[in-house]
Amino acid sequence: MSLTALVLGAMAMQSARNYGIPQDFMEVDDSRLTELSGLGSSPFQDGVFYGHNDSGDTARFFRMSREGRITATFTLTGATAKDWEDMAVVNIAGRAWVYLADIGDNNRQRADVVIYRTREPEAGVASRTLTFETYRLKYPDGPRDAEAFLVDPRNGDFYIVSKAATGSAVYHLPAPARSGGYRLTKLGDLPIATGGLGGNLVTAADWSPDGKYVVVRTYSGAREYPVPANRRDWFKQPHVTVELPVEKQGEAICYNRSSNALISGSEGRPALFAIIPLEP
Repeated sequence: MSLTALVLGAMAMQSARNYGIPQDFMEVDDSRLTELSGLGSSPFQDGVFYGHNDSGDTARFFRMSREGRITATFTLTGATAKDWEDMAVVNIAGRAWVYLADIGDNNRQRADVVIYRTREPEAGVASRTLTFETYRLKYPDGPRDAEAFLVDPRNGDFYIVSKAATGSAVYHLPAPARSGGYRLTKLGDLPIATGGLGGNLVTAADWSPDGKYVVVRTYSGAREYPVPANRRDWFKQPHVTVELPVEKQGEAICYNRSSNALISGSEGRPALFAIIPLEP
């Protein structure tokens, strides 16, 4: 089969997916969450979401209900929160994990960035301190600012998408077996432009729970990519631009647990969330 036929086939497959109009989903009016930066949905608990603040907060994240209430605060005692920018909540082989990405580096001067991993708290548990694993990551080409982190639910591989007005890049690490220091591999560049102010600045990303799609957002919109057989090449696939609502400072996005909707979120009090239905 020719390369042209392969590309046209992928585009046809992607064009069959329908994207709904953004709708109001929930709002969280709570003084503990005013600079939403990371967002994830529980793989097993219906209507449960997690979020954390941008830099300036302690090493903690929040469980949120569909009704917009913070129902628990989870603390990682001993972890640092230099600049938490994204999170991933992922079902890997029947276990739910929460990943917190301390990857912000506006001045591009950090020797390494850090990912924390902890088990998702059981349904209904109260606020508590959690144990965690620590992964320290180095870029192969020097420090980078980044706000987008995602984990492949099929194999646990890490991906970071850098943030730069001159263009983003995708970095990869095979699923680490244990806490420690690791070196990322640069997979390639990711030119992105979703239009509007900040449409070239990547602020968050997520992998669909069913493993079939990746979404990358900017301040003004998002792109969705189908995941090919060679899963590391997701960012090279024909994409679709997804409309997001006008937001004060949109820095969060995730799929819902059924993979049939996107949830976007913005900084501010209240923290406002929108839902974008996806079909099929």
